[in-house]
Amino acid sequence: MRILKFGGSSVAQAENLKKVKQIVSRIDKKEAAIIVVSALGGVTDQLANSLDQASSKDQVYKLTVESLYNRHLELSKELKLNETIQNWLKDKFEDLSNLLEGVFILQDVPEKIKCRVLGLGEELASQLITSYFQQSNLDAKYYDSKEYIKTHENKGILINRDESYRRINAIKNEIRLAIFPGFVASNEKGDPTLLGRGGSDYTASILAAALNAKQLEIWTDVSGMYTADPRLVSQAIPIEQMSFQEAMELSHFGAKVMYPPSLTPVLQKKIDILIKNTFEPEAKGTLISSEPKAERTTVRGLSSINNINLITLSGSGMVGISGFAARLFACLANQKINVSLITQSSSEHSMSVAVHEDDCSSACDIIEEEFTAEIAIQHVNKPKVEPDLSIIAVVGEDMGYTPGIAGKLFGILGKNGLNIRATAQGGNELNITFMVRTTDVKKALNVIHEKFFLSTYKKINLHIAGVGNVGGKLLEHIKNQHEHLIEENGIDLIIRAVSNSRKMIFAKDEKLINDWKNKLDTEGEVADIDKFIKNIKDSNLRNSIFVDITASQNVSDVYEQILKTTTSIVACNKIAASSDFESYKQLKATAKKNNVDFRYESNVGAGLPVISTINYLTSTGDQITSIEAVVSGSLNYIMNKFIEGYSFEDALKFAMNEGFTEPDPKLDLNGVDVLRKLLILARESGYKLEAEDVELIPMVPDYCLESKTKEELIERIIEKKDFFEDWRNQMKEQNIRFRYVASFKDGKASVGMKAVGADHPLYNIDGKDSVVSLSTLWYKDQPMIIKGAGAGAEVTASGIFGDIISISSK
Repeated sequence: MRILKFGGSSVAQAENLKKVKQIVSRIDKKEAAIIVVSALGGVTDQLANSLDQASSKDQVYKLTVESLYNRHLELSKELKLNETIQNWLKDKFEDLSNLLEGVFILQDVPEKIKCRVLGLGEELASQLITSYFQQSNLDAKYYDSKEYIKTHENKGILINRDESYRRINAIKNEIRLAIFPGFVASNEKGDPTLLGRGGSDYTASILAAALNAKQLEIWTDVSGMYTADPRLVSQAIPIEQMSFQEAMELSHFGAKVMYPPSLTPVLQKKIDILIKNTFEPEAKGTLISSEPKAERTTVRGLSSINNINLITLSGSGMVGISGFAARLFACLANQKINVSLITQSSSEHSMSVAVHEDDCSSACDIIEEEFTAEIAIQHVNKPKVEPDLSIIAVVGEDMGYTPGIAGKLFGILGKNGLNIRATAQGGNELNITFMVRTTDVKKALNVIHEKFFLSTYKKINLHIAGVGNVGGKLLEHIKNQHEHLIEENGIDLIIRAVSNSRKMIFAKDEKLINDWKNKLDTEGEVADIDKFIKNIKDSNLRNSIFVDITASQNVSDVYEQILKTTTSIVACNKIAASSDFESYKQLKATAKKNNVDFRYESNVGAGLPVISTINYLTSTGDQITSIEAVVSGSLNYIMNKFIEGYSFEDALKFAMNEGFTEPDPKLDLNGVDVLRKLLILARESGYKLEAEDVELIPMVPDYCLESKTKEELIERIIEKKDFFEDWRNQMKEQNIRFRYVASFKDGKASVGMKAVGADHPLYNIDGKDSVVSLSTLWYKDQPMIIKGAGAGAEVTASGIFGDIISISSK
């Protein structure tokens, strides 16, 4: 069942109605549809004028009626409707004349008469459209909304929902193409009632909710809701999707496309609302949904209200005294004066309210009357009025989860010389509202729009496993670089989930980066890699990256599943890229197939651009012929300390204390980590190399590696002191240095200690640096050397960060 509501501008003229007919004609004939019709544009206002004129003994009402009749009659002729409908029009306007004559005599407008007169416009339009559709071979049928939409008597606009829904559902199966007049209803006695402002939207909303429609279509004269008023901001664009809350906020603050209270029935049932343009039906329009798409700009739209005055009540007698706010709002409410904005100083010395300029004089009089006693003893000053102001609302459901929006907003206004007179922000952070001079509205809207909509940025959603030392540094780096990345790179990194070996937490908003450690400790659930992946899949966020900073086989085993969710992977974990060659190739192929990335720059040289350099060389046609590398910053640090004169056990202790080694240092000393790095280097260079193809000689004797604890490891190294001191003697006697080297040449690969002379690139390597020497077809006489810090949390985090930015910038 499709529900389409056409507003007054859509049915105002014959040409417009022809466009409506074209839209309705495209509806699948197998699909039932309800068309809700407003009065012709401006007709309801004219009917209201006729009542005012008649009740004021003004004979002009007759001219108003005549003008209305002629307009409808002329429309019927332009549409070439038959005499039957034209005679019906004549009868209806005779009835109207009789009703107004009675009002003229009584000089009073009974409620029943008012409802009959004001609701006539919708009845006229819907009957004309029904006749037009029928003559156009559309199987249309007119339904009197008063028979199906019921209100409670003497309770204002209060729908009898149960009875209305029952009546509507009773005709559900007979409806093919139904035409319902909007705005009109009736009470239990059958007396006509009206649905108030936005009444035709209300009619359509009730019908959609009663029939559980999937969507309510509102056809108007604009292509949806815009990022700003196109009349004020020429670069405003339609908003493709937005949430109910955003739409209501924008509508409240000036966007005229919809009137939120009238759409309550569909909002309660979470029925989508599609706003379309009758005059540009191919335009996408705006879809208002309870679940708008995940990738959205933080600020959704701008709206404004003009003709606002700011009334400020101040005085030293207000400080610390309860009840002032209650009295102020109560006296305004009693006189039905609407307050658009409220702001109060933290000192309680002043309180300001924004009201429409038409209500300002009355509001000031009421406030003075309420606070007469306080004003008399000068505890409170007389209300101060600042006229000619406008309210601007910056609306976006994600603003509350994005740091810096208010700073950016007010900063850009200040830079452009725009002074803010008052500001307010709701607790839900759905909008930031402020007041400026009316003369500054256009400038302010354009400045904000340019900042938030013409300089768009891409949101990147990060799911991070492993937030220990390196992971913590990465998150710190992301937080510190957040604003810079948005401003300079157009990238917004959002932490969606974090996990360590014990706990994990999924972000409820975009603020997790601010307090991830505390929330992980206090709110985290038991870590479960399968559930972690399920969250990535279920979230289904575009531009997602899984970041693995663990050394876990269980985590690397699920890479293929992750890639298949169209999530890229940045891995510090070496296991996957150094696993068996076929698994390595399969991961690369899966990433390519799903159009995502699998990056692992930090696998080899921490933050050094080793893999990216190899990829660049091979992609440009060069070929790596040999590799010689010191790629364990921790082992190199140990050797440098040993060369300086420290015992091997002391050098190892230094490395352990600095955090350069794994928690179990045997994982460094056994050489397996270096072997994995060599596998990755060779594979990235285009060679098929397996672990069993590499000759591995650990840095220390097997006897040391058989220790059970760190303490036992140190004891066994001390026992083997002569083994290590023999290195020192050889280095001194032969003027060489021992380095733990990964080598690959002519298909042969090895990892172990190697003596290098003073002229060798690996001789002078400071601290925890790593060095990779690449000989290629182009660099055969003088190899390419990549050298720098190869260990440490910060540099490793920088390598991971680099991969994230590289993916994000694509």
